[in-house]
Amino acid sequence: MPDNDSQIRLESCLQVLVGLPLSIARNAADMKIFHFGEIQPHPSGRGTVGPYALHIQCPWRLVAKETVFTGTSDRFVGPAEGTEVNDDDPRSGNLQLIRIASLLKGYDETTKSFVNTAEQLVVIAAYADNLGGADLLLSGDYRLQIFPDGSLEEDWRFVELQGRHIVIEGGRVRIDE
Repeated sequence: MPDNDSQIRLESCLQVLVGLPLSIARNAADMKIFHFGEIQPHPSGRGTVGPYALHIQCPWRLVAKETVFTGTSDRFVGPAEGTEVNDDDPRSGNLQLIRIASLLKGYDETTKSFVNTAEQLVVIAAYADNLGGADLLLSGDYRLQIFPDGSLEEDWRFVELQGRHIVIEGGRVRIDE
């Protein structure tokens, strides 16, 4: 049961993800972006999006069973043992990209995005904690976990393509209509 108003509001907002697949994973500078739902053209005409997205600037991880499958820190690890990170390679320049590629299976060269062509990673349940963290249970026995680690700056946001942004900063939840 949620402990405070912010937790209740955040968890309530995340419920729209239940039943939707994690459809796109991409980077924007040092931010990881996960889109959910049916992939569609961006309203600007440039690129593709899902109807909902998480823009994550704090630590996150994808957990498989009882193991960290990949997460924030894998971005700084070479794609294979004995290799260096290649920031110019958006497809396989680090361990995080390699792991996400193996999970989602598809890649869109135009948008430099991994696309979910697998029959898994549908959101089964969504939870929030009282410090702005989130835990999404996904089919295939995976979890996407987000855990803010700062006291002032933006940690992450939940974006509705045709609506509001829910911004998490320093453990506080703000809804921008």
